Amino acid sequence: MVMTTDGLVRLCLAAMLFVSGWVGAADDPEDPVTFSEAETRLWMTDQLKSIEQPITLTYAFEKSGSLEPGFKDSVTFNVTGVNTDGSKAASLQFFTGERNFPVPPVESTTVNPILKVYLQGDVYEMNRLTDPDGSARERWRYFQRRIKFALSEGASVEPKKFEFGGQEWSGFEVVFRPYINDPRRELFEQLAGKEYRFQISDELPGYVFRIETTVPGAGESAEPLLRETLQLVSAEPRG
Repeated sequence: MVMTTDGLVRLCLAAMLFVSGWVGAADDPEDPVTFSEAETRLWMTDQLKSIEQPITLTYAFEKSGSLEPGFKDSVTFNVTGVNTDGSKAASLQFFTGERNFPVPPVESTTVNPILKVYLQGDVYEMNRLTDPDGSARERWRYFQRRIKFALSEGASVEPKKFEFGGQEWSGFEVVFRPYINDPRRELFEQLAGKEYRFQISDELPGYVFRIETTVPGAGESAEPLLRETLQLVSAEPRG
């Protein structure tokens, strides 16, 4: 995720709205209301419907890999109230200390903003890593479009079971590689094999269980160049 001052400002602006232009991924004026299964499961569902009382969801983040130094941090999503229409009042703290950036709370939402905020940060990171001299500051929009197209046309969605809180949960895993067949991959060849995995469940408080992105190393046994994980580690009722 972007840690530069400029990146944090832009990511904060995106997070302020809890949305980042990720819905309507196909951008096809001839077919504006058709969504893939991946799009539907990530964007077009009430992700907070299983929450019936205020709750705090804590996610552990870790960045590793051989390309650059990694770090660990945490993300906290607070559902502070349940509205009569089923929507939730909520706030988000994405990272702590010097990495933290302010995200204003919202009075009514049906989504866990972590998916969209994470992806917005991810495309800013791709911009940073592929444009070290800062000459193509808007390249992140290209990466965003590629992810949107991948979710529209090339993502797999498979049933998935996982363990959390001492019990087994049923959900789905959405997997896609947005740059593997990219016609412009020569601009970022080192990162073109990047894979995204999202584990989600309607049963789970907050819907999102795990996000993982991996950029493989040069050989089969090589350490990944980059690997990030963001995983739910606790769900505690608020007093």
